[in-house]
Amino acid sequence: MVSERVREYELVMIIRPEATEEEVLANLEKVSKFITDRGGEVSETKNWGLRQFAYPIEKRREGTYISAKFNLDAQGALEMGKTLTASEEILRHLVTKVE
Repeated sequence: MVSERVREYELVMIIRPEATEEEVLANLEKVSKFITDRGGEVSETKNWGLRQFAYPIEKRREGTYISAKFNLDAQGALEMGKTLTASEEILRHLVTKVE
């Protein structure tokens, strides 16, 4: 059974390189709203900017990297991962638990 205890997580996501600054901010706002709607809290966000990949992802050689630290229960973190996977704007994402 999944514990409902709130944990600290870190998210790193790569947004398609064609995205405008407004679209990048809109994606970050969607993630923040998802977290707060489920009782979580976003403590820090960073835009790392456009970076080159070590290998192509979906035929692209670069993408905009965004990171966020947040508190959320485990079930909410799983739901968020599924939502990010379904997004066409986000090329890759990784959610890790902070110890």
